[in-house]
Amino acid sequence: MRHQMKGVCAAALLSALPGLAAAQDSPAAQTQDASVIDDVVVTARRREERLSDVPVAASVLTDQTLSDRGGVSSALDLLSGQAGVRFFNTSSPVNSEISIRASPTARATSADPSVGLYRDGAYIGGGAVGGRSYNRNDLFDIGRVEILRGTQGALYGRNAVGGAINIIAQEPVFSNTGFVDFKYGVENESPQVQAVANLVVNENIAVRVGADYIDQQGGFFYNPQNDVYFDRQNTLGVRGQIRYRDDGTDVTFLAERLEGDIPAITYRVVIAPQPAFPRGVTQPEYEYPWSLAPAATLDFSAATLRYQRDFGSAILSSTTAWRERKSYYQFDADGTNPTTLAADRAAGLVLIPIDAAANSLVGDTSTIFNQDVHLTGLAAQDRLSWLIGAEYYSLESESYNTNLRTPTLANPSTGLRSPVLLEYKSWAVYGSLGYDLSEAFNLSVEARYTSDEKSIEARRFDAGTGLAVGGSQFSFDAETSPDNVSYNIIASYDLNEDLLAYAKVGSSYRSGGFNANLGVPQQPVPVVAAYDDETSDAIEIGLKGNLGRHLNFGLAAYRNQTENLIVQTDNGCFIGLPVCSLNAVSFLTNAGEAESTGIELETNTRFDFAGGVLRLGVNVSAQDGEITAGIYDGQPLAQVPDWIYGADLNWARPVFGNSELRLNVNYNGQTGGLQELVRPGSVTPNYDLPDIDILNARLALQVGDIEYSVFGTNISDSTFTIFASPTTQRLNQPRNFGFQVRYRW
Repeated sequence: MRHQMKGVCAAALLSALPGLAAAQDSPAAQTQDASVIDDVVVTARRREERLSDVPVAASVLTDQTLSDRGGVSSALDLLSGQAGVRFFNTSSPVNSEISIRASPTARATSADPSVGLYRDGAYIGGGAVGGRSYNRNDLFDIGRVEILRGTQGALYGRNAVGGAINIIAQEPVFSNTGFVDFKYGVENESPQVQAVANLVVNENIAVRVGADYIDQQGGFFYNPQNDVYFDRQNTLGVRGQIRYRDDGTDVTFLAERLEGDIPAITYRVVIAPQPAFPRGVTQPEYEYPWSLAPAATLDFSAATLRYQRDFGSAILSSTTAWRERKSYYQFDADGTNPTTLAADRAAGLVLIPIDAAANSLVGDTSTIFNQDVHLTGLAAQDRLSWLIGAEYYSLESESYNTNLRTPTLANPSTGLRSPVLLEYKSWAVYGSLGYDLSEAFNLSVEARYTSDEKSIEARRFDAGTGLAVGGSQFSFDAETSPDNVSYNIIASYDLNEDLLAYAKVGSSYRSGGFNANLGVPQQPVPVVAAYDDETSDAIEIGLKGNLGRHLNFGLAAYRNQTENLIVQTDNGCFIGLPVCSLNAVSFLTNAGEAESTGIELETNTRFDFAGGVLRLGVNVSAQDGEITAGIYDGQPLAQVPDWIYGADLNWARPVFGNSELRLNVNYNGQTGGLQELVRPGSVTPNYDLPDIDILNARLALQVGDIEYSVFGTNISDSTFTIFASPTTQRLNQPRNFGFQVRYRW
């Protein structure tokens, strides 16, 4: 299958090439020009430039691209199939995570992500729960998405070791426009409505308001004991913006809110035959007998003020952002209920004690404030470009983890509650200089100084009595104050007016931190209380540009070397392990030195086909990495697929009158790689990452201002395990069909 999928991507690209010579600027083709990647304006270097002129490996998803797909409602939908991007899907958006170019993941911990997560230019990552991905409101009414691959430590700062992603909301425009969109998924019974109205007040002021509502009570994963679906969701998100613009000033204020139920953590129990489970235990694929109802909720509020002033010789940009996120999820820690467990015991399937009332409740309130201000300009007859800026970031995250149990005479406790207060304050100054040494050759230098302060207050109490338990091992205060200098040096050369070659060396920085949950005394692997800062150095070379009038491409190769790699591992416990028959506790530690390499290819082409215009984008990336020193020496990096690939095909042609037929086919996949690092001497097995092949399609008919469409996701009904442990599995969502109606004005 691996070679088949690589062949599909290559064949899709090669099949497009013969049509290029015959491509002509038909009326239909001319309407598609805005989607050609060469015309896209980005802020990859914190100033507006054409993407084709920026010497970095970057992808852009435009509003047109997302509209062709029928819109996106999850980060998984948004990022799957992008070159070098790995989305770690936990089955719930509350703690899923994004990785780029083999950057490590920090699952089930309170660590910072290894990718810079930005909304409208403001850093939003961080917090105990939900701080390593985007929520549904972030994905509503998008203007564009910039995906910057490779170390971005100089201009984007902390944690951008693998890259940075900036989702930019559609801002108010100076025309009266809007849309209403109704979408319904048949298999999971999911009606959702989005509506946006953009109104011009006068020549200087425009407003934009919108709402996003979903009421999905059905789903694919069912809990019969509580008559609920794990993947149900019911949220209402609203957003309002006002924009003022005159000859030199552009100011936009955005406020938004979202709350409701989101998909919960989902897993089924799968245990191979062993002494504690003589015939093994395998629950049905889509029906899990939890005694505790699965649940996850999100309460989110945010406000952003963006200010830009053009002084002629320089442009001042300021972004002020506040964001508060209240996240909660609960799950059945034993994956069963008393009745089912008793039946399994009677049948001889279970021979060890299991507490059918073991449950976990996890929540946090995280408040983020971010202020960025920078000044950009040109000098020396526009041969010198310069930038100087400063940033302040503040995070306060109050979280708790409550583990409940059945009281006994030997242990009357009802469980444990572990509250944690995490505070993080950071400031930075940064800048860049770029100089045209000749008409074709440019040299740029970027640098940032960052100073961080982190502190933690961790406690553990009996859930029933409220008394402190565990002593200093579980109740402690700690702090750290690291600082760092990150840089990029980029040399670029225009081979001709259509091709740009570049070489880049740079560094990045990810701050260390603390593990709040230190496990239990009988754990095989001790949980460390803290971990150190991670630093990395990167080398990258690339070539990008146009081959002919209708084919755009980007090719990049890189090598990263990391010190004090921050990795996720666990304490080695699992149900059925004699010395520690409990669910594992995840924690972070420094694995030592690591090296990763990779190569990425992106292509975008457009040509006339069958009376219409066909646009095809193909992404392919190969990556590899291993630990080169430390206790994991020689092991492959975890969560790094050997191959990641995707293709996005759009075809549109007029059919009658003012009508147009549109087809979108979106494919994404991955092969190879391992799920975890395995500690030497551990009895915990490792697992392969799943081979993924997902095919989605959408067929639409545009009649005037109304579009009617039908769609299918995971059309081939591909089934795979997105995560495995010695006792559990998480499965991907099966096939779904639906329809959609849009009205635009």
